[in-house]
Amino acid sequence: MKLLKNGIYLLAICLLSITTSCENDDDISEIIGGLDFVIATLNAEGNEVGVVASTVPGDNRIVYTVNFGDENGEPDEVIRQTSGPMVRYMYPEETATYTITVTASLPNRDDVTISKEHTVIFAVEPPPTGDNPLIGSWRLAPEAGAFGVGPALNDVSWFSSSVDDVTTRDCLFDDEYVFNADGTFQNVLGAETWLEPWQGTAAEECGTPVFPHDGTALATYTYNPAGNVTINGTGAFLGLAKVVNGAELTSPGDAPDSVTYITELSADGNTLDLDIEIAGGGFWSFKLVKDAPPEPSALDGTWRFAPESGAFGVGPALGDVSWFSSTSDDVTTRACLFDDAYVFNTDGSFQNVLGTETWVEAWQGNDPEGCAAPVFPHDGTASATYTYDATAGTITLDGTGAFLGLAKAVNGAELVSPGDAPSSVTYLAELSADGNTLDLDIEIAGGGYWSFKLVKDVIPTGIQGTWKLAPESGAFGVGPALGDVSWFSSTGDDVTIRDCLFDDEYVFNTDGTFQNVLGAETWVEAWQGNDPEGCATPVFPHDGSASATYTYDEGAGTITLNGTGAFLGLAKAVNGSELTTPGDAPSSITYLAELSADGNTLDLDIEIAGGGYWSFKLARQ
Repeated sequence: MKLLKNGIYLLAICLLSITTSCENDDDISEIIGGLDFVIATLNAEGNEVGVVASTVPGDNRIVYTVNFGDENGEPDEVIRQTSGPMVRYMYPEETATYTITVTASLPNRDDVTISKEHTVIFAVEPPPTGDNPLIGSWRLAPEAGAFGVGPALNDVSWFSSSVDDVTTRDCLFDDEYVFNADGTFQNVLGAETWLEPWQGTAAEECGTPVFPHDGTALATYTYNPAGNVTINGTGAFLGLAKVVNGAELTSPGDAPDSVTYITELSADGNTLDLDIEIAGGGFWSFKLVKDAPPEPSALDGTWRFAPESGAFGVGPALGDVSWFSSTSDDVTTRACLFDDAYVFNTDGSFQNVLGTETWVEAWQGNDPEGCAAPVFPHDGTASATYTYDATAGTITLDGTGAFLGLAKAVNGAELVSPGDAPSSVTYLAELSADGNTLDLDIEIAGGGYWSFKLVKDVIPTGIQGTWKLAPESGAFGVGPALGDVSWFSSTGDDVTIRDCLFDDEYVFNTDGTFQNVLGAETWVEAWQGNDPEGCATPVFPHDGSASATYTYDEGAGTITLNGTGAFLGLAKAVNGSELTTPGDAPSSITYLAELSADGNTLDLDIEIAGGGYWSFKLARQ
């Protein structure tokens, strides 16, 4: 849909840039003499185009003739006239360049004509993920006959790779051919691939990939299940870079912008046989196998320092942090460290996500130590991977600058300069039974050990998480029946006037506890002793001090809060009534609840006296 979005954006520019006037003849002359126009792409596929002049007088005296330049189109469609409004044209469903010409005509004046070239990039939305069996990463099969060439289809008598080639050409067998779900394609070659003399080497050997066959191509692919795949993008290829339709390349500069292969996919979808005809009727054949999806790791997810005392420390022996141990105050004073994220991705990659600030020490050039901009290479820019060995109880990070806990703690030492960062660090690791706590240890010089305690970010399910009243009109209201707020409904102005209410948080914790987080002020009414109503200090027991729990019954569509003073929306709305004094607060309240399909909106209703209902709309934070 990128094309469509760009088109809408251009259209907005068109409309904003039009100037209308009912000026005198001199002004009209300036308008026609300064003719210009804007081209907008109007559909997702890219072949519907609109043209509008960027200077249009208000009296419609100028006639604009637009020739869309499609020689094969219907003349009355290709050439259109307008006195100002946009004219549209639907080009053929193909990528091509056209010359669009606009002529401005005015009685008793010479016509003014200008032309612009416009390239239609026709694109079809890629098929859904489940319909394309190529999606994933592929490599040459690690076996004899993985690639070969011969005088006819399925005949590799001229040459066929051997089992020894899997080792001697390992830089070729580890190359990845990646078909992405969005229709893009990548050659992932790493630091080395197999090079041949036509690419400038003296002999065939492993070496640095040579442009344009170096993985930098911006490529796409089109797969036809009937038996072929086309790779679009100069330098993108499958198997061997030199093999193209009808030839073998003799120079990298001769790389075509497209290559099509004959395909045969195995019944299980994990083997892809490719053939491509070269000169003289010969054929190259390649056998690719799909990489199995990575096994889920118990570490998958985002981790941070446990927000508690003892989250990290160091001492003379394993499990001894007598030299230094962080305090509970450090959670606040070193907040820029405690919010750092250590991300283990399902594909085996690892990231340090540090934000704009982290804890930077003197060895990194920050004396005294404190919150500051991250310092390279420990700034989150490392291209890193991880290996978790649950049996051995270790985590290894590969990638210079990647780390867990504190950047200075590496195997056998503490860094004294960022430039000394190793390419790999291994930690002792113990994962809790519930998978949410990770204890790490790493030995430094002299037998000392740093220890770190990390906790996993838990992804909320159901209603878990923090909610507030939706910042919009109708966020809360009351009326004589369910879904009817005709007695009262909040307005858009209330978001500002009652900001102390709209910033209140309703927190459903993963352990089943519930909190009202109200801050220094909330909306307090006359029944609570505040007349007239307005922002004021929360009143007990509706002040967030309740020790409360919650039960969410998705099937029944209800939320029950247990704990005197706990509430959602407005404290006065309880089952069957509205409170007239804080002391009458019940120990439990049940709300009708409907969670949106995306899980980000929670609609609540509660029946009060006389069949009336209060309604509240909460938004996930």
